[in-house]
Amino acid sequence: MKQLFLILLSALSLTTFARTDVKRIAILETVDKENKVAYGMELMLRAALSEAITYTRGYEGYDRVDLKSITDEQSFQRTGMVSDEDIKKIGVMTGAQYVLVAEAAQLDAGHVVITAKILDVETARLTNTAYEMMGTASNELKEGCRKLADALLGVTEKTSFGSSSGNRRSAVGQDFTETLWGINMKMIWVEGGEFLMGCTSEQSDCDDDEKNIRRVTVDGFYIGMLEVTQSQWEKVVGTSVYQQKNKANPDWPMRGVGSDYPMYYVSWDEAMEFCRLLSNKTGRTYTLPTEAQWEYAARGGNCADGTKYAGSNMVDAVAWHWGNSDESTHPCGIRRANALGIYDMLGNVWEWCKDWYSSPYASYDTNNPTGPSSGSDRVIRGGSWYAFPGYCRVAQRTGYSPSSCCDDIGFRVVVIP
Repeated sequence: MKQLFLILLSALSLTTFARTDVKRIAILETVDKENKVAYGMELMLRAALSEAITYTRGYEGYDRVDLKSITDEQSFQRTGMVSDEDIKKIGVMTGAQYVLVAEAAQLDAGHVVITAKILDVETARLTNTAYEMMGTASNELKEGCRKLADALLGVTEKTSFGSSSGNRRSAVGQDFTETLWGINMKMIWVEGGEFLMGCTSEQSDCDDDEKNIRRVTVDGFYIGMLEVTQSQWEKVVGTSVYQQKNKANPDWPMRGVGSDYPMYYVSWDEAMEFCRLLSNKTGRTYTLPTEAQWEYAARGGNCADGTKYAGSNMVDAVAWHWGNSDESTHPCGIRRANALGIYDMLGNVWEWCKDWYSSPYASYDTNNPTGPSSGSDRVIRGGSWYAFPGYCRVAQRTGYSPSSCCDDIGFRVVVIP
């Protein structure tokens, strides 16, 4: 009995982060070549391979595309003999640089052999190959897939694997990837510190609610590298972006659909429910960022570079806005990251914050500020595909009804250590 795995390495694999170069690997759904491998074994093998990539230092496992949605629409071979043309087509469709094809053969009830090869999308040439025999017990699969990843990627230094649930219990100060339900959500550590919050010197065209600049202190926290995607939302909450739209207003338009597009048509209350579900299942404290946390992270935290926008003085480099978006959202992580390696802090979709909105800021609320105790609107930050560039600044702020949703409002999450 054999199992074919297709794993694509993202075209963003050489994305540079503030602390290290992280090669992003997009892991696709499993294809069962002969439909003979038990479903539970399929899941265990894919999870072990995903974990091996995710926890390899310098690499990031990223569930970027659902393979089933591709194979349902395209006539790719399902035999393991993927043609040169197929490799190139998959690369174009997914933005991938490489294709990794792995075949697993069951030797007996207790052992499996995985043979894997990596092919270059542009040339369709083989770049590396490796195989590993391993036991089928959970710990043996993890160890075997870790050795296979080492051989394929040429990695010698590894981070530790996590708990039996598959989630790494990172020491505070280390980035981690949330793997629950296969969401593969990368969380960036933001070291605590002080910053000037509001309409600082690099900002221009500031609104009145930004102008009372205050020095704010925030403790360290984790924040999502990307806005919560439609795939992540559906895996956690169970509804699609179409269902969310229809629930709000069936006549409203769609503004970009895909597994790696940002989720929208989500109210503040629903975004908090996403956080509650994750928190209950993982034991971590997921929530929406406070307004201070959001601005501190957007500016780059202790790595702040003093740019007007999050990582650049040119808005087009970092943000999808009214002038370049073609009236739609776009896949997360395409524009330039900021100094912390965080993407789309500006543009694409506005992002819900935890605070009630008030104008101006409370001048006395400067130590881990959480905003007023009540209000009518919740804070949204960052601008969107629908916003003019002046609204896509790190200091720009406004509010929106927490029970309402919109085609240009989404969110990202934080974890409080």
